[in-house]
Amino acid sequence: MQIFWVSGPVGKIRRINLTLRNLLVGIFGFAFSLILLGVFLQYMGFQMAIEYNPQLARQLGNVHTAVELENLNSFYRQKLTDIEKQVGIYQTKINELEVSNQKLSALATPPALQKEKLKPMSVGGPFITPSHSQVNPSLMSALQESLHDMKHNNIYLNKLSSHWNSHIAWLEAKPVGYPIKERISISSGFGKRLDPFKNSWSEHLGIDFQAPIGATIIAAGDGVVTKAVRDPVYGNLLVIDHVDQFQSRYAHASELLVSEGVKVQRGQAIAKVGATGRATGPHLHYEVLRGGKLIDPSSMLLGAASAQ
Repeated sequence: MQIFWVSGPVGKIRRINLTLRNLLVGIFGFAFSLILLGVFLQYMGFQMAIEYNPQLARQLGNVHTAVELENLNSFYRQKLTDIEKQVGIYQTKINELEVSNQKLSALATPPALQKEKLKPMSVGGPFITPSHSQVNPSLMSALQESLHDMKHNNIYLNKLSSHWNSHIAWLEAKPVGYPIKERISISSGFGKRLDPFKNSWSEHLGIDFQAPIGATIIAAGDGVVTKAVRDPVYGNLLVIDHVDQFQSRYAHASELLVSEGVKVQRGQAIAKVGATGRATGPHLHYEVLRGGKLIDPSSMLLGAASAQ
C-alpha cells in the first residue's frame, strides 16, 4: 500500500510505501519508546520518593533508605546475638550434664566394679582459640557458624546419651541390685560368724536378708537361669548366670517362679522367701560368684559405693 500527499508551496508530491514489515517495525519502535519512558519515570519517581517520602517508596516498590537498611541489619544482628547466647547456654548445660553423669556413675557403680567401669569418652588435642574468617562477618556467615555450633552440640549430646545408655546396660547385666523387693533387713553378713546350729565359728559366704515368708525375691541383674533345684542345704535354690562370669544364687525359697533356661531381667520376680533347707527361719541366703569364686555380695550392691 502507498500513501501520497502534497506539501510545500510548490505542491511537491511525497510518497511512502506502507508495507507490513514497516508497520510492525514502527509499532515495536513506538512500544519500546513507551517502555523506556516508563522506566525512566519510575526511576525518577522512586528517587524522589526515597528523598522526600520514604513511606511512599516502600509502598511503590519495597525500597528502603540506607538508614532503614542499617536499622534492619541491626535488628537481625541482635536476633543473631540472642541465638549465639542460647548456643552458649546449651553448651554450658551439656557440660553440666556430663559432670553430673560422671558423679552419678561413680555413685551408682558398686565398689567391686569401680576399677573397670566404662571410661568417659576419650577426647584430647591442643587448646586453640576459635578464630573467625572475618572481623565483622556478614549476617549469613554468622548465622551459618551458629547453626554449625548447634549441629556440633547435638552430635556431642547424642554421643553422651549413647555413652550413658551403654553404662546403664553394662550395670544391669551384672548382679548389682538388691534381691528382695519388699522392706528387708540383713540378719547375717559375709564372713566369719557363729554357726546357728553348731554354735561354733564358720565361714558365711553370702548375705542373709531377713523377710517374711512369701516376700518376693527378684533377679539382681539380667541373666539366664542355669539351676532351679531342691538342695538339702540351700533348700529351694535358684542360680542365675550373668555376663563377665558373674553368677548369683538365691537359697531357702518357699517357691521358685522360673525354671532353668529362662532369661530374666533385673527386678523380675523369680522366687518367694521361705525357710527350706538348712535354715532357722524365713530369709533369703544370697551369694555372688565371679569366675567361680564367691565374693562379698555387698561389694556388688548399688548404693554401697557411697558408703565406702
